[in-house]
Amino acid sequence: MAELIIDLELDYDGPVKDYCGSCTRCLDACPTGAIVEPYLVDGSRCISYYTIELRDAIPQSEKGKFEDWAFGCDICQDVCPWNRFSKPTTVAEFAPNKEGLDLSIEDWEEMTEEVFGRVFTKSALKRAGFDGLKRNISFIKK
Repeated sequence: MAELIIDLELDYDGPVKDYCGSCTRCLDACPTGAIVEPYLVDGSRCISYYTIELRDAIPQSEKGKFEDWAFGCDICQDVCPWNRFSKPTTVAEFAPNKEGLDLSIEDWEEMTEEVFGRVFTKSALKRAGFDGLKRNISFIKK
């Protein structure tokens, strides 16, 4: 539950319908067990938390569970059958930085703080920061 305090007129919609039924694909797919029951995520166990918000070392007990997720995670979204109806955004401001998309794994590993700052200056990757991203890349390396 959340609340917004703003001075804008908004068009309200109704509650979102429950389309999940007996589906448990997201629970079954979550590699860290962060989705502890339907509609309940333990954020402190989520790959997104570990790779974006956590400022300390990622617990070694999570080693091998991240696949190649170095920043955030969409596994639960990827397996949700209802997301097959989603459409990519056409909002230009949400488009990924082309230079960032073209980076090889070697480019990521060898990236300097200067390059990180230039390429991701207006990116959500700034949330993890250069050191956090380097920590994440090192953690997921086999």
